[in-house]
Amino acid sequence: MRVRCPNCGAEFEAEGGIVTCPYCGFQIRLGEVKTFTYPLRVEDPWKPLMSFIRLQRLSPNDVEWKAQLIGRELLYIPFYVFFVKATGMTYTGTFSPEGAGNVEFFNYLTVPAADGFNELMNYPLPTRGRRYFDGRVKGKLVEKTLSEDEAREKLRLTVGKLLKEEARHHFHWGRVGLDETGFEVTLDGLVYYPIWRLSYRYGFLTHRAYVDGADGRIPYAEFPIALPKRFVNFTLGSLLLASGFFVGKLLFPHGFTSIIGSMGAAVAASFPSLRRAFTLRGRASEHRLLAEIAEDYAPEEEAFGAIRRFWKAHM
Repeated sequence: MRVRCPNCGAEFEAEGGIVTCPYCGFQIRLGEVKTFTYPLRVEDPWKPLMSFIRLQRLSPNDVEWKAQLIGRELLYIPFYVFFVKATGMTYTGTFSPEGAGNVEFFNYLTVPAADGFNELMNYPLPTRGRRYFDGRVKGKLVEKTLSEDEAREKLRLTVGKLLKEEARHHFHWGRVGLDETGFEVTLDGLVYYPIWRLSYRYGFLTHRAYVDGADGRIPYAEFPIALPKRFVNFTLGSLLLASGFFVGKLLFPHGFTSIIGSMGAAVAASFPSLRRAFTLRGRASEHRLLAEIAEDYAPEEEAFGAIRRFWKAHM
């Protein structure tokens, strides 16, 4: 029979039973959905975790030497693997649509089939190395507690957010609404995937992290934010806030609205830096950019951009 590989899309001739794609090595059992796993290749998860945290811009320089591992556990976490085809009509506008556009999504997505692993939602599994699960594991086998229907509902919410993000970046909209026009989901299988769960202490705080047991990636990690770097953010935020008072005083002869505008711009500009100054713990992921970390890549650009727009409008 003619078979189409669900991983790379190649077509080839094969008989029934277990077949291997000659192009990408992906294993397929024809006629039914089965349970898979991946071999454990990372025996020591501490080293890749510390290497990843050391690279975070806000982490302490001595985190690799002063952090103390207080717990580690190898888990085989069940994941539903779905192939999703979704389309939607997005629009922008607060009270009425000001613009509209079509967006679409076609890809494989994963949903943890157990409670308590929301940080691993939509974690991309490797395309190579998948094998059929025989029930033998080297760690703790996590019980599946989420039904396929419940996983589909969580998946629908995730895909909705992905479609909105696609519209936000493609059309450069700030506020995005979505009307779903198509949503097709096919279950590809259930995967018991090896994930290390670690906890470590730095100073007085305890942090959590996950390390991929198959290839060493970091799906999710918490890390301490260095005091000097928090102080830099506090100084920057304070200076921006003070500039609002100073500019407002200069613009006082132009009317009370100028003072309000000056203070509003200063508060908006200083808020990201001041918030980071009082944040003790950061979060990062190797496969996706977390919302609270995305601001740390160029936070001052938004701050100074707000000041420039204000000066352009009032000076």
